[in-house]
Amino acid sequence: MNKRDGFLAIIACIILVVLASGCIGSSNISKSNNDTKNFTFNNVSFSYPANWDVSVSNDDTGPIIVVSKDYYTQIQIMITPNYGMSEEGVLKEKNLTIYPGWKKLLSDTLILNNQTAYRTLFRSNDIIYLFKDMRHEEIVFVKNNNTITILTTAPSENYNNEKQSFETILDSIHVQ
Repeated sequence: MNKRDGFLAIIACIILVVLASGCIGSSNISKSNNDTKNFTFNNVSFSYPANWDVSVSNDDTGPIIVVSKDYYTQIQIMITPNYGMSEEGVLKEKNLTIYPGWKKLLSDTLILNNQTAYRTLFRSNDIIYLFKDMRHEEIVFVKNNNTITILTTAPSENYNNEKQSFETILDSIHVQ
């Protein structure tokens, strides 16, 4: 065996060891941001990034759907009965709500689920998120005697990077 054959044999052995160890394989390739899953609960449905998780809890006011990438990056969808309160009454109540330590950045409207929704963007730095600089987007609309409140949350430094994931959910949300 000459030096070249020995060198090729060593390279071939190294490649075999790497492949056999599982360091290279399709399971180690991260999921594309285009991979989505679908979720339906209590007349609410949407698509969400496949690498995020969904959980549902109930409190005194109704169900809360949480779609999260991690502790800091999430969307909460809250469905609250408005007991016949008009949309104007719901919006007045929303505008009177104070979130201690949150600073309002802007308010506007958007079309969500084929109707007008009211959006407010906040910035915060409180103990819940370990004093991390956070961005929150609160979106509210009324449908079928329920107030739907959607709250997106992400660290300010990552907010723009997470917009595509948030938009995947918001663009696909459907409330019956």
